[in-house]
Amino acid sequence: MGTNSTTTMKISRLFILCILFLITPNTSAAGKLYKWVDENDRVSFSDKIRPKDSHRKREVLDANGRIIEIQDAAKTPKQIKQLKEITTLQKTQRRLLKNHIEKDAALLQTFQSETDVDTLAKSRFEMISTHIALAMGQIEVSKKQIIRHQKAAANFERLGKKIPEKTIANLTSAQAQLKKSQQEIINYQIQEKEVTKQLFNDQARLKTLELLNGKTADIYSDTNPHLSLGKLLCRPDNCQPLWAKANAFITKKGSETTFTSKDLTLTKKPILSKDRGLSLTKINDGASIYIVLDIRCAASHGGKTTCRSKETMQLVKLFSQLAR
Repeated sequence: MGTNSTTTMKISRLFILCILFLITPNTSAAGKLYKWVDENDRVSFSDKIRPKDSHRKREVLDANGRIIEIQDAAKTPKQIKQLKEITTLQKTQRRLLKNHIEKDAALLQTFQSETDVDTLAKSRFEMISTHIALAMGQIEVSKKQIIRHQKAAANFERLGKKIPEKTIANLTSAQAQLKKSQQEIINYQIQEKEVTKQLFNDQARLKTLELLNGKTADIYSDTNPHLSLGKLLCRPDNCQPLWAKANAFITKKGSETTFTSKDLTLTKKPILSKDRGLSLTKINDGASIYIVLDIRCAASHGGKTTCRSKETMQLVKLFSQLAR
C-alpha cells in the first residue's frame, strides 16, 4: 500500500510539472521552474517569482523536475544580527590564528626539541643564581658598613660632638645600597619564576605542535554556519579548566582538531553533508571573558540541513550546560 501511494505521488508530481511546462510559454525557453510553499502551506510552481513571494525559500527545478538549486528565504532581522556576530567572530579567529602561527614559527626556529628548551632555561637559571649570589654578598658588605658607620656616629654623640656630614653620608649610602641589593634579589627571584613559567609553556607548546603534526588550520568562511553561537561565561577561578572542558566536549562530539592554543581551537573543515566543525574561541570584551562555540557545516544543501537540524541545536544547549 505504501509503495503504491509513493508511486502515485511521483506520477502526480510529474503530471503537474508537465502541465506547467506546457502551459507556461517562457518555461521551455528558460528550462527551469521555481517551487515554494506559501504561508498557508500551499505548494506553488512558476517560472517567475511573484514579488509577494520573493522573500520565501524556493527550489529551482530543471525541465525534468530535478532540484538544481535551493534559494534561501530572506534573512530575518535576528538572523542578520547573528550573521554579523559570526562575521565579527571570524575576524577575531583570523587575528588570533595569525598571531599564534607567527609565535609557533619563532618557537620552532629557536628550539628543535624540549631538550633545547631545558638547555636554554638552565643557562638562564645559572645566570640568575650568579646575580643573586652577588647581590647577597653586597648585602653582607652593606650591613657591615652600616654597623661601622653607626658606631662611629655613636662615638661622636657620646663625646658630645656633632656627627660629621661625611659619616652621615656614608651611613645613608650604605643603607641605600642595602635596599638596592635586597630589591635586586626580589627582581631576580621574579625573573626566576618567569623563566620557569616560560620553560613550562614552551615545552607544552612543542608537545602540542608535535601532536598536531603540521595539520593545516584555517578559518573556513566557505561553509554553512549554524546561526546560534554557544557561549560560556568564564570566572577568574574557572576559565582554564572550563577551556579544557570545552575542548574535551568538541573532541567527544567527533570534531578533529587541526589547531589549538590557549584561546583558539579549530577543527577540520566539514566536507560531507553530515559533517560538523565545532570550533572554540576565548573572547575578552573588556568586561567579561567568554568561550564561544562556532558550529559550521558543509557548503551544500545537505550541509545547510545539518546545521539547521534539531541535533545541531542540541549541541549548543549541551555546550551551554558545561559551566554548571
